Amino acid sequence: MWELFSTLAAGGIMMFINLGVSILAMSVTLLRVYQLWFKFRLASSAFADNIVANVDQGNYANAIQTCTQRSDHPLAAITKDVLLKADKSDREIERAYEASAARELPRLKRFTAFLPQAGNLGTLIGLLGTIHGLIEAFGGAQAEDAAQRQAVLAKGITVAFYNTFFGLSIAVFCALAFIGINGKQTLLVEGIENALNRVRDRILDRNKALRTARG
Repeated sequence: MWELFSTLAAGGIMMFINLGVSILAMSVTLLRVYQLWFKFRLASSAFADNIVANVDQGNYANAIQTCTQRSDHPLAAITKDVLLKADKSDREIERAYEASAARELPRLKRFTAFLPQAGNLGTLIGLLGTIHGLIEAFGGAQAEDAAQRQAVLAKGITVAFYNTFFGLSIAVFCALAFIGINGKQTLLVEGIENALNRVRDRILDRNKALRTARG
């Protein structure tokens, strides 16, 4: 711990600011990993199969109960809203689907956009620290004593390199984290949308068949 503090201190104030950026980036990464890989884990295709089977049997109560059991998941929440409007007109079903999707799907994407911003911020802060170190290094050239010039130059270059390394490290971490999280997020959204389209289309088709049968 003391070595870490000494390294940060050697790099100057910008290193501590970037430390805060890195902590935020890691916190967001851990949160998104937990949400996407664990909290929102649900076999979308199997879930849709279950709901569609209940819709085909006209057993909407059981379908709604299935959704209630996973009400914390966007797919279940949207599906439930659509099922509650299953006996309404096609337009009302579509409105329920669109309104619920607009409310629930952003939960899957929350905070992900922060990662590339954090990477850019870490790079810029690191660049400021680098420039500050170079200013110190070249400022020491005015010293009359050769040993003093050497010490100031070494200190300034150390500050510059530490900040450059730390800033770029944050940027690389954020880029890799964003690639993985955004890829998983995209797969989840695609699976949810496909499942929702199956359920919605089956409800609409069933309602159409019932209306035709009634004449």
